Amino acid sequence: MIKFFRHIRKDLMENLPAEQAGKTGKPAYRTGKYFKYAIGEIFLVVIGILIALSINDWNDTRKNSISERKLLDNIHRDFVQNKIQFDTVKAINYRNLATLNSRIALFPIERDSAKIAAFLSYQPVQAISYNPYSSSIKSVIYSNSLELIQDEELRKYLVSWEDVLLDYQEEEIAFFKFNNEQLEPYWLENADLVDTDQELIKDLLSSRKTQNMVVSRRNRIKGIIRAIEEEPIENHINEIIRLTKPKD
Repeated sequence: MIKFFRHIRKDLMENLPAEQAGKTGKPAYRTGKYFKYAIGEIFLVVIGILIALSINDWNDTRKNSISERKLLDNIHRDFVQNKIQFDTVKAINYRNLATLNSRIALFPIERDSAKIAAFLSYQPVQAISYNPYSSSIKSVIYSNSLELIQDEELRKYLVSWEDVLLDYQEEEIAFFKFNNEQLEPYWLENADLVDTDQELIKDLLSSRKTQNMVVSRRNRIKGIIRAIEEEPIENHINEIIRLTKPKD
């Protein structure tokens, strides 16, 4: 590029009109022609600067686009897995709710009632929490890489993701707190964990306190289901996947 402009400059200099001055043999340039040459020289310099800036901007844009695509690929990969995990958590909690509703439908249970066998026939309630991958989003938010992402809608979802997740997890925290602080100590104190003492099992399941524990546990599962259905977490997951998907 520099050689190109030097060549143009040389042509301009050679084409300038000149007059012989005395015996010196040196050309005498007309003032008007000299100014035209100077303006041409400035013009070439400005054009060169503008071209250099354009090339630099293009190169920066290309680098930013590559970096953005890497960020989006990482987020997309994480959230595809997050959706799989969320769907699993969702299915298990719906199943837990169905199990607890079926058990509660048997209440009240008398000590010698056949309902005890039915109560025990249902599959155990599975305690499960949702722990999504969030490192890719955190790296974007806390490293000031958010500016690389051009899609304004996607930026809004990424920025609000942590708050949406925490709102949902409040219900899970309440469920596990009840399990750890009330249900498990009660079960350890009163239950026959190896299921060999049938009389103790009858006493436990016919107890009003036991039945109240089951109802309380069901209510906390309802809280999780309500968060799944009413909180925006599932929509956030789906939209982040959609907006980070590579375009064909």
